[in-house]
Amino acid sequence: DEASFLANANESFTGAFNMYPTPCRLDNCTYTFGNRTIVQKKKGEKVFIHGLVRDEPFQYKNSGNALTSWIDVTPAHPVYEGFPWAHRFTVVHTLLEAGLEVRFKVENHDKQVLPFGFGVHPFWRIPGSRDDVSIRIPCDNILELKDLVPTGNHSPVAGTDMDLRTLRSIEALYVDNVFWPRKPGDAAEIVFKGIGKAMTIEASDNFPHMIVYAPKGKDFLCVENLTSTPNAPNLVANGKGEVANMLTVSPGSMAEGWIRYTIRKL
Repeated sequence: DEASFLANANESFTGAFNMYPTPCRLDNCTYTFGNRTIVQKKKGEKVFIHGLVRDEPFQYKNSGNALTSWIDVTPAHPVYEGFPWAHRFTVVHTLLEAGLEVRFKVENHDKQVLPFGFGVHPFWRIPGSRDDVSIRIPCDNILELKDLVPTGNHSPVAGTDMDLRTLRSIEALYVDNVFWPRKPGDAAEIVFKGIGKAMTIEASDNFPHMIVYAPKGKDFLCVENLTSTPNAPNLVANGKGEVANMLTVSPGSMAEGWIRYTIRKL
């Protein structure tokens, strides 16, 4: 369990790993899609959290201001055991004048429709005091969780401590939840008052979900963009497809999207 691991860890965290093909948690490491039951595992071990690629080596090329990384998933690749679709998964990190763009692409080389979700899990370091950091998350609802896994139900943030639609200090805030929906064109924001910087987080329209993980007393917070909610394939099977927003790619087709982080001075 990630929360238990972080609670007992002494070191600080940083970085931003890819969550694919199932962002965050997957109930019982299993789902049904079409006429197949998929057990999400790798090297014989079930994988419950954060998908199958975060510890996989990528091929890559560096073009100066952009780093293109990809994995070709074939029957010989370790990811295929728990995600049996032949395809290429690509992530491009592009350095901008005042920030960074992360773009993903899924190309389906299989003969069957491919279901997936993608998310990025960045750990943003807190420079100095937590009361100098504020966040804004432009979503009207939070998802109901059972053991941190979405059930498919949701409730309004209005009138609750989870209403982050205007800037809120994280000093006395503990958050570990999924927010939905981020409407097209809406952007999240993190303000680092102590260093006079702010960051705007924009994304393509196929990223309607956001996760905020801000544990008390830690020197980091996570603000994550997801195309699909955690446990999306099981929510679709239970009639919660609108909340799940699981993406699919037809044979011979592709899907893509982007997240953009822009820094400005206050």
